[in-house]
Amino acid sequence: MFSHKQLPGFGLALALIAALVACGDPNLLPPATMPIREDTVTLWALTGTPIASPSAFDIVRQVEVRTDRSTEFDFAFDFRPDTLGDTIPVLIPRGGLGLGEDAGLLRTTALFDTLRLAPAGGYDFRRAVPVDLEVVVIARSRPQLCNFGLQYPLYAKIQPVIISRTERWVRLRISIDPNCGYRGLERGIPDR
Repeated sequence: MFSHKQLPGFGLALALIAALVACGDPNLLPPATMPIREDTVTLWALTGTPIASPSAFDIVRQVEVRTDRSTEFDFAFDFRPDTLGDTIPVLIPRGGLGLGEDAGLLRTTALFDTLRLAPAGGYDFRRAVPVDLEVVVIARSRPQLCNFGLQYPLYAKIQPVIISRTERWVRLRISIDPNCGYRGLERGIPDR
């Protein structure tokens, strides 16, 4: 039998066990409440553009980021030389810029509108991902502390819609699932 002094510790242990069991199982997560929304964002190349132009994107806050003011972002945009001496547009995860290897990118062959669920794994946390107008990339954010006490990343699907090589910027179509623990990528409130 437990004494009244032991009950708070027992409740905490029970909550911890329930949280560990729920980890990774969307059926045991709190129901998603926020809809996935689509937007467009413009990012300027890290190199060859004014420093005041945002070159990175923060999936968690859903904002463009100036890299001279913050390292709180998940990926950045730049042009990199290819093997033929041309420059190609790339998205770069934080780890590829010498920051934490906690956000990743995954290039896919799926079409933007048919991609419904982000994979749980396979993300590159260091290498730049070449992009063009036909390429869809899935992004995994830095883990964030969710309101139910565990840490999960958020997921987004991204596709360039305009690339300006002369002015060195990209306009991205992006859909973000703002619900902790969910990997849905189609419009509406996700169920997984």
